[in-house]
Amino acid sequence: MLRVHGPSRRTFLELATVGALGLGLTAAPPATRGFGVAKRCILLFLTGGPPQHETWDPKPDAPAEVRGEFKPIDTAVPGLRIGEHFPRLAKLADRLCVVRSVTHADTVHTSAGYTMLTGVRHPLANTPSATDVKPRPDDHPHFGSLVARLRPNRPGVPTFAALPEAIKDANVNPFPGLDGGFLGPGFAPFRIDADGADLRLPDVFLPPDVTGDRLADRRTLLGQLDAGLRALDGPAHGERDGWYGRAFDVLGSAAFPQAFRLDREPAKLREAYGRNLFGQGCLLARRLVEAGVGVAAVYWHYEGPDDSPVWDTHWNNFRHLRERLMPPTDQAVAALVTDLEERGLLAETLVVVMGEFGRTPKVNKEGGRDHWPAVQSIALAGAGVRAGTIHGSSDAHGAFPRDNPVSPADLIATFLHLLGVPPTSTVADRAGQPVVACAGSVVSGLLT
Repeated sequence: MLRVHGPSRRTFLELATVGALGLGLTAAPPATRGFGVAKRCILLFLTGGPPQHETWDPKPDAPAEVRGEFKPIDTAVPGLRIGEHFPRLAKLADRLCVVRSVTHADTVHTSAGYTMLTGVRHPLANTPSATDVKPRPDDHPHFGSLVARLRPNRPGVPTFAALPEAIKDANVNPFPGLDGGFLGPGFAPFRIDADGADLRLPDVFLPPDVTGDRLADRRTLLGQLDAGLRALDGPAHGERDGWYGRAFDVLGSAAFPQAFRLDREPAKLREAYGRNLFGQGCLLARRLVEAGVGVAAVYWHYEGPDDSPVWDTHWNNFRHLRERLMPPTDQAVAALVTDLEERGLLAETLVVVMGEFGRTPKVNKEGGRDHWPAVQSIALAGAGVRAGTIHGSSDAHGAFPRDNPVSPADLIATFLHLLGVPPTSTVADRAGQPVVACAGSVVSGLLT
């Protein structure tokens, strides 16, 4: 049954029983409900801007130039229909929360991506020159970097990891908001890069002749050699010390290096995720969070073709979605949710599927859809999320939120809340001034 927002029938019965017994108990307020239930988060970022009409919010009754070529299909949740090229996810819809009313006002890939990943509007939002939007030392941190700063992991396991590449607009302009921003490089993600269509896994294993004791001796020696340089280098040396420390911690870790041994997964499971960069990236993300990583981000990779690279389908929207975008996404995300559930990890893992914005209601003359931040749809699953529900809705043409609009700041506040980081926490910027982690409000309607 499709569930709407507000207390469930079971909750009403529980509250009625408590009232009848005169115990004076009340339900947990929205500000505390779900806090810290997510031990980990897997972010799947569909770079370029997925079209809401073809994915999570089809409009079959709209005019042809709005509804497009695809048909909606029923899901495991009566009343929830999604795009026909998500058949596996349709069967798992009772594990998902589909949010159809995410909204902001930035039409530029780079700055819109910054907004969605940090919850902060970029100062150059909607600039006519996208090349002006570049990473800056004073950027607000990615929410994964905030988790690394405010809820650090144990030594030897990075809190924040990202793969398979640092995303760029048209493979040229790097997105801001992918790293630690004003927190510094010490809170940037542990990066795992791709080599073409394959993951290039990092060399995080000690040589056979280097024991743990020898590694500790080398670390001590390096510290002694560096001692005389600290006064000369100042802050730069402190940042380098941080990198050295992280590298030694990883090399000395027993569990973290094993996360990269994809060859130890059964061939059947690797096939289930899909033998492609996104699919194997999702599998690696599962192994990373299983090893203790707090936030693992998988960004859709730049693959071309030139007419619609990534999910930026200005041209031939329907062909690209049908042939190279939606099927591998459907396969990998469905495999990830199923795999997490079978391992008993889904209840403690927040899964987020989103992009930087939606796409225009009307199909353009090139058979594509253009940038449209006024409304987009995303999907959530796992820890603390109200599974089997729809939050918010868009209007008849999928152009604007009809109810329950959700801002990027509200999303980031909700993610931090679930991960046990109060959004109102403060961190120091480069000048030592306090900055609120996220100015958004936790969306109680998304929480169990």
